[in-house]
Amino acid sequence: MLRYYIAIEPPVDQRLRIGAVMRQMGNPWPVPHITVIAPDGLTPDLAWLSKVIEVAAQSARFSVKIGEAKTFDDRVLYLSVEGTDLPSLHQRILEAVSPEADLVPEWSSEHEYVPHLTLTRSHNANVLSQFEELASTLGDIPSFEVIELTVFRREDPSTQYRAWRRLPLANSRQH
Repeated sequence: MLRYYIAIEPPVDQRLRIGAVMRQMGNPWPVPHITVIAPDGLTPDLAWLSKVIEVAAQSARFSVKIGEAKTFDDRVLYLSVEGTDLPSLHQRILEAVSPEADLVPEWSSEHEYVPHLTLTRSHNANVLSQFEELASTLGDIPSFEVIELTVFRREDPSTQYRAWRRLPLANSRQH
């Protein structure tokens, strides 16, 4: 079954650096990205795609800064992401897609969207603490301009997500 999610990819040099650290943490196929919309609600029929393309085309470019390592519930180690336009972009896409109530991601209705770049997941908090020092080596990543969104697709549960389509943001830049 096809599954999709929408994300922001850091520039190539940053992806390579982050990916190398993710591999050291045990991820054999790292895909460094900042999730904008999780797979829930993005149906295989692609009914949402034209709406997302329109939101992207109407959204100005903006800058993001990858920050320090943090954890979600001692099970996900991630890098924080700062970008004032990121939460509003997330919300505009959610509103455009208007997923069915039973497809809305659990976190979207119960928690505020937290922009982040996942490094690794674990069910054992002790494992994550081993990686915090390694994650701290990524603390000096420079800000970058977001010029496009990437739609990732997974064709089968046994395969990895791959970049499938790039959706350019408007050429203007917001200050």
